Amino acid sequence: MPLGKTRLSEFGFSASCEHPRLGPVRNPWNPLYTAGASSSGSGAFVASGVVPIAHANDGGGSIRIPAACNGLVGLKPTRGRLPQDKDLRVMPLRIVSDGVLTRSVRDTAALYREMERVYRNPKLPPIGDVSRPGKQRLRIAVCTQSVVHDAGPEMAELTHKTAALLEELGHQITVIGNPVPARFKDDFLLYWSFLAYATVRGGKRSFGPSFDRDKLDNLTLGLERLAARNLHRVPSAIARLARSRRITERLSGSYDAVLMPTLAEPTLEIGRLDPTADYEQIIDRLLGWVAFTPLQNATGDPAISLPLAQTASGLPAGMMLSATRGREALLLELAFELEEARPWPRIQDPAPAAPRKRARKAVT
Repeated sequence: MPLGKTRLSEFGFSASCEHPRLGPVRNPWNPLYTAGASSSGSGAFVASGVVPIAHANDGGGSIRIPAACNGLVGLKPTRGRLPQDKDLRVMPLRIVSDGVLTRSVRDTAALYREMERVYRNPKLPPIGDVSRPGKQRLRIAVCTQSVVHDAGPEMAELTHKTAALLEELGHQITVIGNPVPARFKDDFLLYWSFLAYATVRGGKRSFGPSFDRDKLDNLTLGLERLAARNLHRVPSAIARLARSRRITERLSGSYDAVLMPTLAEPTLEIGRLDPTADYEQIIDRLLGWVAFTPLQNATGDPAISLPLAQTASGLPAGMMLSATRGREALLLELAFELEEARPWPRIQDPAPAAPRKRARKAVT
């Protein structure tokens, strides 16, 4: 039974929830930083220990981004894995997937096990009851380059350290370059902006006569304007995005999974994605930060963010593992193995005891 409703960014378009009137959702590890978005309230609540599990959904990284910022496990499932409401089912390209945020792989795996007892998509292989690491040694590609730009030095280093851990565990590691064509970024942004266009233009019909577009933030309105100028390009962009699954199908011929940083840079400070700032500034910073997550929304493949690293500022850093359609069980088995090999800290963990000072012998 749901306990309540938490905050998100406006219509879920930003990766940071910073409402100009209500204030930002702050990171429980350090309130100067964002909790990520769009599932920001869920991420902050789970990380701080208010609840053990919370709903999240992901249309461009909105499960994985809060997981990375708040030190959580965030699995974006395969498209169609869980049932969805009509509004999401009728999207021209179903980029949004529902899921959860948890503090452990066990809790995420348990959710999907129980969900399959209620609903199972017959077109996908079952996840089943995953409760331990897998025995199979995997071929894992490692990539720190995106269609936008390379990961920053700190995130790239942390990703390669995670790859070294996987190699120690017996997996075969291969470093690869960016597999995504340059056009992907523009196509995904145009489709994202089209969703904003539909939301804004249909606001009174969806939300009632009190809907006032003048109260919307600059990111939403900027996306709406972008789509309005380029509506004739939207069908071609959607068609190319739908074909992007060929990228991961090719990769799956050589690799069982792909490791990337969840975010291209460490968690941002509050204000870096201020929704009242100029649209061009917001979108440039946003795309640069979430450069790795949108691919699986377009392909429909599963991906999981795990808090396997920590930045120099002491904040969690997410590492993202993805696989081809229907292979959530493989990702969960790998996640169990990594959690066992490198347990991640939680806010609830007791602080380490201070070392005792040895008494000095008096000098006479």
